[in-house]
Amino acid sequence: MLAVHTSGHVNWSIISKVENYLYDLRLLMTMEQSIDDKIIIIDIDEKSLANEGQWPWPRDKLAQLINRLFDDYQIRSIGFDAVFAEAQANNSLNTLSYLFKKGLFDETQYQNLRLELDHDQRFSEALIARDAVLGIVFKHSIYDQQTNGELPAPLASLEILNEVKNDLYYGTGYAANLAILQQASGFGGFFDYIRDDETLRKVPLIQYYNNQIYPSLAFELARISLNQPAIEFQLSGNQQSTLRSLEFIKLGDYKIPVDQTGSVYVPFRGKQGSFTYISATDVLNQALPIDALSGKIALLGTSASGLLDLRATPVGKSYIGVEVHANIVSAILEQRFKHAPGYRLGIELFSLFILAMLMSFIFPFLQSIGAAVFIISLTSVYCALNLYFWHWQNMIFTLATPLFFIFISGFLHLNYNFFVEQKKKRRLSKVFSQYIPHELVTDFDSNQAEMSLAGENRIMSVLFTDVRNFTNMSEKMTPTELTVLMNEFLTPITHCIHQQQGTIDKYMGDAVMAFWGAPINDEQHASHAISAALNIIIQMDKLTRAFKAKNWPEIKVGIGIASGEMSVGNMGSEFRIAYTVMGDTVNLGSRLEGITKMYGVDIIVSENTKILASEFIYRTVDKVKVKGKDLPVTIFEPLGLFEQLNETTLANLAAYEAALQLYWQSEFAAALEQFETLNSTSPCLLFTIYIERCTLYRITPPALPWDGSFTHTSK
Repeated sequence: MLAVHTSGHVNWSIISKVENYLYDLRLLMTMEQSIDDKIIIIDIDEKSLANEGQWPWPRDKLAQLINRLFDDYQIRSIGFDAVFAEAQANNSLNTLSYLFKKGLFDETQYQNLRLELDHDQRFSEALIARDAVLGIVFKHSIYDQQTNGELPAPLASLEILNEVKNDLYYGTGYAANLAILQQASGFGGFFDYIRDDETLRKVPLIQYYNNQIYPSLAFELARISLNQPAIEFQLSGNQQSTLRSLEFIKLGDYKIPVDQTGSVYVPFRGKQGSFTYISATDVLNQALPIDALSGKIALLGTSASGLLDLRATPVGKSYIGVEVHANIVSAILEQRFKHAPGYRLGIELFSLFILAMLMSFIFPFLQSIGAAVFIISLTSVYCALNLYFWHWQNMIFTLATPLFFIFISGFLHLNYNFFVEQKKKRRLSKVFSQYIPHELVTDFDSNQAEMSLAGENRIMSVLFTDVRNFTNMSEKMTPTELTVLMNEFLTPITHCIHQQQGTIDKYMGDAVMAFWGAPINDEQHASHAISAALNIIIQMDKLTRAFKAKNWPEIKVGIGIASGEMSVGNMGSEFRIAYTVMGDTVNLGSRLEGITKMYGVDIIVSENTKILASEFIYRTVDKVKVKGKDLPVTIFEPLGLFEQLNETTLANLAAYEAALQLYWQSEFAAALEQFETLNSTSPCLLFTIYIERCTLYRITPPALPWDGSFTHTSK
């Protein structure tokens, strides 16, 4: 359960909440608690509102603020934590236009006065040739796709991140700045936050809209402050990997670690106030020393409580939003980010495995006091390692899941009753003795072999065997004779399966279904299944000779074997259950048994079975599309081990495989000649089938494109 949570397939809210708490605790314990003097915040504070009027201010006042900052105080760059999406209402322009129409001004006077009174124009002129980043907001609801204003130039086309675009955040609409302002500035970045819960821990550095990638306000401000270095997006893994994700964004020599969504953990320097706040009114009124802001990176934001730019963060429940951007800019310049690398999942799962080994092989042998000391020590060591990677390597690894595992495992071990364990073992032995050989049950009891009744998916092999023409035989026998006959051939079949450690699934009249790989793991399941099948054919030949002496009918069986993933476990209803297997592989095994008689062979196996049991020699039977399958499968007949076959058999096999290759290459005349030669020396139904097909295809070739397969419509 905890491994599944760690892998991200299931999210257990209680673990996530504890993980967030521990993240916040580590952050608070290790913050620098210093002030970055490279970055300042031009604050629309209560003092500024009192002196300059309520926000938003007239655009001419903003133009004056920009000119003061760049011309008088020589700042490096500025970012606006605000959007100027609409033109400023200006009654003076309306009055001027009215007076011009009345003839009170000539054209030159009118244009000069208009430029003087057009505050948007004055603001745009103040932005020209200045390193100023305007703010934009992306919308993220399919129900809100409205657009307003003009977007800045994108960072890049989404094509360069096309293989990971599904992981990135994207906008459905946007609120951007007036075209006159955006064109004057040339730079823009979004400042909308996307959060998994109420606390802001991560923010995206990039988003995309309309197949174009756009930067965040902080990212773009850092970029222009570094003289716009080249941008590079680095993905995890290599180009052949199918599970790639975005891992780094580079700004020249500056490397920013991101997660798969293009987000960063906000690198808080400390609690609120980690940057110098300058009242905007002091800038406007030149109340600061002339060199106080020289070369600084500025952010225009607000701390005034009435403007509600507050966020819940790990370092404060009412944290001023603009300082979040300042922390990110600062961390980019100082290369001070925490990173959850793409390979951390493997490390975390390996850590859980190591903890599981320690809890399984050491903890059960400790007494109560020793067990308590062991849990405390193990917890302390793991926390110390986690904190080491956090603080000195800037790497984030989960902490809650391993701690949950240690405490839950310890609790279960301490409360596990020996007598309950023994009772469970006896119950399992009794249940499994109905399914598998007694020797395996004994092995399980004595050696604690891995065994489970729980439903699960496993790579296994399944075998189906059926007596041919059994219906015709049964009609000629009395019920008593039929019962004796069935017991005579089902017993050796069962014995052959048990000899190879197989599990009998069910008897279906004259048919038997068995599987290998459960309930006890069997790495050689395919080899054991084929060995059992070959032995069944031998035993049926012996049985036929014995039946002949009793004047009983000949027993011929067909066997189908398939290997692959299947579901295994107790299945059924509340009234009756059975330990059985299900899935496409099981169905394929049944279909293969059904077509053995069509080819005149005793055993047919799937290609997976052949690959898994490579020690046997096989004859390729055909490429077929069995009922219920759209894609062709290659089927084979196992002949035995190499040392069991004579030279004549191997030579005939090589000639047959060569003829079959000619057939698949549509060389029907050449294939026909070889199949006829083989059939003349060793007649069999399989050769006859290909002779008939080649003869037909020479006259009426199969439709192109032809994959060489034959479609079976019956089971």
